[in-house]
Amino acid sequence: MRTPLRTPQLPKFPLVAVVCCLAFAACQEITVPNYNTPNAEALLNTPNATTVNTTVQGLQAGMRAQVGTMATVLGILGREVYNLDGAEPRNVLGYLVGPLEPGGFGTDMGWTTSYRNLRTAVSILAAVDKVPTYTTEQRNGIRGFVKTAMAMEFMNQLRIRDTFGIVVEVGADPMVLQPFVSRDSGWARAASLLDEAATNLGAAGSAFPFRLTTGYTGFNTPANYLKVNRAIKARVDVYRDRWADALTDLGGSFISTASTTASALSVGAYHVYSTSSGDALNPLFDASPRALVAVPSFLTEAQFQADGATRDRRATSKAAVGTVLLSTQSVSSNVKITLYASNVASVPMIKNEELILLRAEANYRLGNRVAAIQDLNFIRVNSGGLAPLPADHSGDLVTELLYNRRYSLFDEYGHRWVDMRRYGRLNLLEKALPSHKIFPLVPIVVDECNQRLAAPPKGCTQVSGQ
Repeated sequence: MRTPLRTPQLPKFPLVAVVCCLAFAACQEITVPNYNTPNAEALLNTPNATTVNTTVQGLQAGMRAQVGTMATVLGILGREVYNLDGAEPRNVLGYLVGPLEPGGFGTDMGWTTSYRNLRTAVSILAAVDKVPTYTTEQRNGIRGFVKTAMAMEFMNQLRIRDTFGIVVEVGADPMVLQPFVSRDSGWARAASLLDEAATNLGAAGSAFPFRLTTGYTGFNTPANYLKVNRAIKARVDVYRDRWADALTDLGGSFISTASTTASALSVGAYHVYSTSSGDALNPLFDASPRALVAVPSFLTEAQFQADGATRDRRATSKAAVGTVLLSTQSVSSNVKITLYASNVASVPMIKNEELILLRAEANYRLGNRVAAIQDLNFIRVNSGGLAPLPADHSGDLVTELLYNRRYSLFDEYGHRWVDMRRYGRLNLLEKALPSHKIFPLVPIVVDECNQRLAAPPKGCTQVSGQ
């Protein structure tokens, strides 16, 4: 299955970092270039509708900047993909050998971007009431979208830091350090923001005052975007084992099994790209390939279709054995990633296929085995081309669920690493060499640790892996 292509509607690098002191650290002065957008002073002190609307558009670009980290780096940790760029051996030595250290290679993993986006979001929320030309409905529309974005950034970092926790208070003064909270408190904050956003979206009228990218086609009104909000909330509730809540959320989302087509399964919200000046290209596209390849087992562990010879359609449509063999630090692969057909292919934020699998998982965990098998079979048959499980299948549904999530969500958001950790199965991830390690989580970035030397967060430690 190929993700649909969409043409972005972003202006040239709208304001992403309005107040750009890294996360919450009382840090060095940072100069933010002016990308032909309203500056921070205008947004904070004399905002108007144009300033705020443009900054909301910039927030969309900021969120898109996480794609490479979430898909590739988490994909390496979860043995979905390798980055075998010969010029940067640390993509193997750092992520497959380790150890992971607060000041080591790559452990930022989107932390800086997440909290930059969060500070932008907080600045937007502070500005919206200062714009006299906004209607109450327009203010609610902005709040609903921005709070959803904030929850998504908290989710990004909770998936990476896990029990090390995160910071959830983004204060008005970036020079004031805010405390780290536990993983569970972080998830509760993300869920609360999504529910607040849902209330705002329900009172936001028929149109947003700002422009959304074409990645939100079909979801670009408050009422329809609310379905995306509920989809994200379902993912969050599955991550925190709130199974009944997840089913309720899914009922308000865009989940559908009315059609069996690939396009119906791919319906969702997407990050979009273009070759336009000032825009970005898909960081996951590597046709040659030069660096990005699939872990070979993605093909060899795919189940066979009914003919006994053809592999799962999700595997064969997303990766293929190529003529280029890449090798770095004794790790090799000739399995090129074909999921993204061009450098402007879109990348899912969340899609219908994932929602169906979330419903299967929630039903299974609630003891509704028949309903879970029904949804798993819908995906097996219509996405994978596989034979359905018997309605009374008595086998291990966790293994079945993880298999389908692996192949349905490959190279999108680092799902496999998070999923295997959730079910205590990280030890089943393969190691290409005996020296390789599996890492369950990632340390807190060193800048945050250095600002808290008197009482460092528990994530300010080395992770040796297993």
